[in-house]
Amino acid sequence: MDKNKNKAIDNILAVILMVVVAIYVFYAIYKGFLRPVYKSYIANNHEYDVLGGMTNDLRDCDLYEDMQSGRSFCFLGDSITYGNVSYGIRWCQPLIKYINGNVSYLSYPGWEVQDLIDHRDIIISADVYVIANGINDVIDLNHKDITASEFAARCEYLAYSIKKLNPDAIIYFIAPWNFYRFDQHRNERGIEFRAALGEMCSQTEYRFINPEPYIKNAFTKKGASRYMENQYHPNAPEGVELFSYAVLRADHDNRLAKR
Repeated sequence: MDKNKNKAIDNILAVILMVVVAIYVFYAIYKGFLRPVYKSYIANNHEYDVLGGMTNDLRDCDLYEDMQSGRSFCFLGDSITYGNVSYGIRWCQPLIKYINGNVSYLSYPGWEVQDLIDHRDIIISADVYVIANGINDVIDLNHKDITASEFAARCEYLAYSIKKLNPDAIIYFIAPWNFYRFDQHRNERGIEFRAALGEMCSQTEYRFINPEPYIKNAFTKKGASRYMENQYHPNAPEGVELFSYAVLRADHDNRLAKR
C-alpha cells in the first residue's frame, strides 16, 4: 500500500514538473520568438497616422505645409529614424502619406551628429531636411562627453554642409528625443542639449521643433511603457505615432507663439 501511495505521489510530482517545464519552454519561445514575430506583424501591417489622427491644429504649422508643397524631403538621424528597434518602422512613418514630394533617408543605429557630418558626402539633395539626431550624444554611452554647446556647434556645421549641397534647402532640427529610466545627470544633459540647439536655431535660419513636452505629457498620462520599446526607442505603432504627433504639435505651437 505504501509503495502504491509513494508511486502515486511520484507520478503527481512528475506531472507537475512536466507542466512547469512546459510552461517555462512556452514562455521562452513566446518571449524569444513568438512575441517578436507577433509584434513585427502588427507593426508592419498597421495603417499609420499621427496619434489621434490629423487635425486642423496639426495642419496649421510650417512642417505640414512643407509636406504638402510637393517639396522633396530627406530625414536624417539615428536608430529612431532608421527604425531597427521598432521592427523597421521609422518615427516619421505616420507623416509619409502627407508628403507630396520624394522622400529619402540617411540614418543608422548609434549615430551621433558627428556621424552625420562624417557621412555628409552621401546625403541626398532635397528641398527639406528633417534632422532628428542627438539622443546618442545626450546619453553618451560611448563616453565622449561632448558639451551642449559643442553639440549645437556640430549641428550648425551639419546644416552648413547641407546648405553647400542645396543653398535653398529648408532645415528642421528636432530636439533630442525623450528617454526614461535614466539617471538625473542624463536628464539634465537632455535639457541642456535641447536648449543649446534651440538657441542655435533662433540665431540662424534653421527651424527648431521640440516635441519633448508633448511626449512627456503622454508618458505621464498613460505610462512610458505604452509607447516605448525600451529606454529610448519608441515602439510601433503607438510610439512612432506619438513621436510624429508631438513633432507637428510642437511646430503648431511654434507658429502660435509668433502670432
